[in-house]
Amino acid sequence: MATGATRDDAAVEAGLARWVVANPDPVRAVAGSGAEAGAGAGAGAGAGAGAFRLVGISQAQGGQANETLLVDLGPSHPGMVVRLPPLEPSFPEYDLAPQALVQNAVAASGVPAPAPALFVTDPEWIGSPFLVMPRVVGDIPGPAPFFDPYVRDAGPVFQRVMHDGLIDAVADIHAVAWEARGLGAALPGGQLERTVERWVSYVEWSSEGDPLPALAQALDWCGRHVPAERPPVLLWGDVRLGNLVFDSERHVTAVLDWDLASLGPREMDLGWHFGLEFMMEALFGGRPPGFPGVGESLERYERRCGYEVRDLAWHEVFALARALAINDRHQRITGELRRRENPMGDILLARLESASTRPD
Repeated sequence: MATGATRDDAAVEAGLARWVVANPDPVRAVAGSGAEAGAGAGAGAGAGAGAFRLVGISQAQGGQANETLLVDLGPSHPGMVVRLPPLEPSFPEYDLAPQALVQNAVAASGVPAPAPALFVTDPEWIGSPFLVMPRVVGDIPGPAPFFDPYVRDAGPVFQRVMHDGLIDAVADIHAVAWEARGLGAALPGGQLERTVERWVSYVEWSSEGDPLPALAQALDWCGRHVPAERPPVLLWGDVRLGNLVFDSERHVTAVLDWDLASLGPREMDLGWHFGLEFMMEALFGGRPPGFPGVGESLERYERRCGYEVRDLAWHEVFALARALAINDRHQRITGELRRRENPMGDILLARLESASTRPD
């Protein structure tokens, strides 16, 4: 659910209901035909044959950078997912169009992303553009695996299956031919130095000129120690177990949330994953016993990709700085009075100290 104010559910539901009725072909492309769409077959090709009807909507749990709605089209259909730009933005610019491009590109490359993803630009329906995609049936872990019953109670064997699935998904995303798929002009990227500068500018905007001291210190260090450039790949951006859908055997059936997709070195995604694991363990004092360590995970990734990971410590610091910057923006939106006591700041500084004394 988006951070801050959200739209009126009744108004959004009414607008989406009109869109569903007026656009049967796009709905069929996203949600499939199903038994309901063929209900009028016995009566011939009448006016109601193949019609779709919105039964209801509900707010999805999870993501904070947008409004995500689950659209119910009745028992004959898995339904759809609709994403709306937030009313109180986490980022100065929020464009859903690149997300649709990325989802369709990675799905066409064999990565299990919800597709087709359709970007509806006309604000007539609900007052803003929106993104429509299939709803994938399965289980989604919570934001803290160590405390999430779905992960915790699975046991070490299934925990390992899920973690390996995450690493394999990252490797598969990095193998997507992003240039051939036309993503170069749609996504941010470029040299690491410019990427750091872009996040410094983000913090200037998000913190309204009053950044957390730990955040300013970490970004200053990152800017003074930018590692050598490496070939860019398509980056998922938000590498987390909670952005995957799993089946009953704990295999990945969908990769979700492409808000932070960009182009850059592979280590940016890996740094995000391992940096967040470092943070979770520091916050909660443990990790699921079936999750492999950093060394094993890197070995699996490198073996799949034929690639040697470098400068991971720097990328973990940079990832934790980005994560703290976004989290601090959300706390500002909600008016969190203890924002400056955010424990993520101390964890970031601990990782920075380690990186400064023991670089990769």
